[in-house]
Amino acid sequence: GVALYVDEATRRNQSGAKTAVGALLVLVANFGAFLLLLTVALITLFTRHDLLSYEIITGIIMYLYVGSMVALLGLGLWHPEWLLRVLQKVQNGVNRFSGWFRNPTLVRAGWAEHNADEFAASARAMAAQPRQLLRVLVVALLTHAFDVASLFALFRAFNVTASVGVIIAGYSMTLLFWIVSPTPNGIGVVEGLMPLVYTSLGLPTAEATIITLAFRGLTFWIPFLIGFALLRHLPTFAPMQRGQAHLGQVRLIAVLTGAMGLLNVLSASTPALADRAAILAQFSPLAVPWGGNLTAVLAGFALIVLAYGLTQRKRTAWFATVIALLVSAVSHLLKGLDYEEAALAGLLVVYLLWQRAQFQARADSPSLRQGVNALAGALAFTLVYGTTGFYLLDRHYSVNFSLDAALRQTVVMFTQFYDPGLQPITGFGSYFAGSIYAVGGVTLAYALVLLLRPVIQRRPATQEDWERAKGIVEQYGRSTLARFVLFHDKAYWFSPGGSVVGYVAKAKTAVALGDPIGPTADAAAAVTGFRNFCHNQGWQPAFYQTLPDYVELYRTAGFDVVRTGHEAVVNLHEFTLDGKAGKPFRVPINKLNRLGHRADIISPPLSQDLLQELHEVSNEWLVMMHGKEMRFSLGWFDDDYIRSSVVIVVRDEMRRVTAFANLIPEYARNEVSIDLMRRRHKVENGTMEFLFGSLLLWSREQGYDTFNLGLSALSGVGEAPDDPAAEKVMHYVYDHVNQFYNFQGLHTFKEKFNPTWEPRYIVFPGYASLSAVWLALTRAGSGDDFWRGYARELQPMVRQMAHFVHERYYRRQRAKANETDVESVASTHS
Repeated sequence: GVALYVDEATRRNQSGAKTAVGALLVLVANFGAFLLLLTVALITLFTRHDLLSYEIITGIIMYLYVGSMVALLGLGLWHPEWLLRVLQKVQNGVNRFSGWFRNPTLVRAGWAEHNADEFAASARAMAAQPRQLLRVLVVALLTHAFDVASLFALFRAFNVTASVGVIIAGYSMTLLFWIVSPTPNGIGVVEGLMPLVYTSLGLPTAEATIITLAFRGLTFWIPFLIGFALLRHLPTFAPMQRGQAHLGQVRLIAVLTGAMGLLNVLSASTPALADRAAILAQFSPLAVPWGGNLTAVLAGFALIVLAYGLTQRKRTAWFATVIALLVSAVSHLLKGLDYEEAALAGLLVVYLLWQRAQFQARADSPSLRQGVNALAGALAFTLVYGTTGFYLLDRHYSVNFSLDAALRQTVVMFTQFYDPGLQPITGFGSYFAGSIYAVGGVTLAYALVLLLRPVIQRRPATQEDWERAKGIVEQYGRSTLARFVLFHDKAYWFSPGGSVVGYVAKAKTAVALGDPIGPTADAAAAVTGFRNFCHNQGWQPAFYQTLPDYVELYRTAGFDVVRTGHEAVVNLHEFTLDGKAGKPFRVPINKLNRLGHRADIISPPLSQDLLQELHEVSNEWLVMMHGKEMRFSLGWFDDDYIRSSVVIVVRDEMRRVTAFANLIPEYARNEVSIDLMRRRHKVENGTMEFLFGSLLLWSREQGYDTFNLGLSALSGVGEAPDDPAAEKVMHYVYDHVNQFYNFQGLHTFKEKFNPTWEPRYIVFPGYASLSAVWLALTRAGSGDDFWRGYARELQPMVRQMAHFVHERYYRRQRAKANETDVESVASTHS
């Protein structure tokens, strides 16, 4: 609350420090007024011999806490230089502590001086108006008096007699525990300790507990829920925070729905109150409460399942939850006049109706139809299964079932909890009766899963969509990824402003390749539009390998942004083979030219013979790398794709192709890059330097400004002290897992070109989603054969790890043997 108050004052061009001091004054006045009540409470408890040790300790803490705040204001008024020293020590201590975590500038330089000046000026202003202080104290006392009056009213409402001293003592102890509690606003602590205080003062435990819960509900929980619901409407919050507030609303509804489902199950498992059951028996037959119990249980399990669908913002889940809650409310009244649970279900329905705009994600249409069919089929199959079984197996029961009686018995089993009339006389009869519930429950759960399933991307883009995307990419594409957006593994989303997003949906996550491609002015609308589109599909949105240009735009839209590496961009106007800088390429080029090797640039279309030879080189490279074709952010060897590409091939003295690479354009930028870069297993040393050196010289002759060498994954990430924790983890991976993935080797090779390193980012909706985004990205890159490809990729890692462990073991054994030899020699000489 104070943070919002200070932020709002800052927005109105008021001093943040002065506002904070004003809030501190209110806090001191409020606690000062509370100290008067606390003193009365401690005296009351002491005279009644009910003062406990933990109450004394917390009271002392409270007195010290308020005293320190008063001292802070006093220093600002009478000794501002002392206040400056205190704040400087705080600043140095905080920075020293944060330095342990490689973040030595947590508190900026000048913080102590600035705040000391603001505190001193504000303290002098308050001292000049003592009447205002008195007014604040009076208002604080009135608020406490109102709380005590509310507590007194609750005592009267529950017919509990207590003196004013007892009520004030209990209230003071409650507020004291709330202040010193380690949990926010004393959640859990106050609810547990307040009944103990009143019990120690002679109140019955049941009444003390119910009064505590009612008081906390009136003074904290109801205002908290209302404030939480209204939080997103505050102008203080940027769109990012508002999006988080919306997400918080959705999660709260899901938690409340799951809790309501659990309450249904627990309520149905406990007997009804005798007086209510007597009233109900006068107006309904015995079967109605039994049916209400079973209905409450079924609705409870449905609510627990639907809670997950609500977290996915499913419209179907929202609608089904409203129905299940209404059924729950009716069933609670029918099974035992449990109006408390019915009221809770009704309030949750009202909350759901109020927040209905948050649940717009549509279900997967084929799965929805399949779910409806499964639900209908489950009901029909269960009826047929139960009816046929009872009719044919009636010898296992004490009833001779006719066909009609068998059908009625099956229906009764799903409308009454205790199966009246069904008396199995064999073990098989009991087993069959239970199997009906099992069959019905499993098929119902399967139908619910299908109804809540997110939209599945079953087909790539249509030819019409691809043509539309192609036109936008060719006009606005400005990165190396633009060409890959046109590959046929992508689906497309188009913004009204003329932008396109190429994405792949895997594992309930839609990963877009690069930034939205389109007019710059439409970028913000394209990002938020794609985010909303994904939410409506039940997907999490993410963007992979984005440029630095839109980082703040993504953050404003509610995303988190983390660097994944840097792209190496060579300035072709500065690239040369002369001097020290050109030596890494001049030497291999001269060497391979003497050996009769050649580098040829071949324009499309490529001949079938050349395409076949390139395919052989590609297959040999894949075998050498123990891998398979990757997708999504890379191209793969597709005959049509390679045939239509410009390629550079390196031929040896026998005119055999030993290495090749294909070129890709960047459309709106005068830049060229490569996609596939492959070679044979056995080639002359320096072949790849020969290929790249020749390619860069050719690109410069063609008039290109820059050459993009592609992403160097994880390089330059997490090196700065103030980098995010996620980037520091990636930096650790870059340093310690290089033996498996050769991140550093690739970076070192690209460093030979003296490139400019440009950062690339991954954009995702919160750190909790990062694992799901990684899984979706991995599956998108591996294609449909994810798990088999992943196992293949693990094989060389496992072999290297086994070899590493074997070497370590062998060295240790050899070291032990050497130590034994030395000891034996020493003992011989002795």
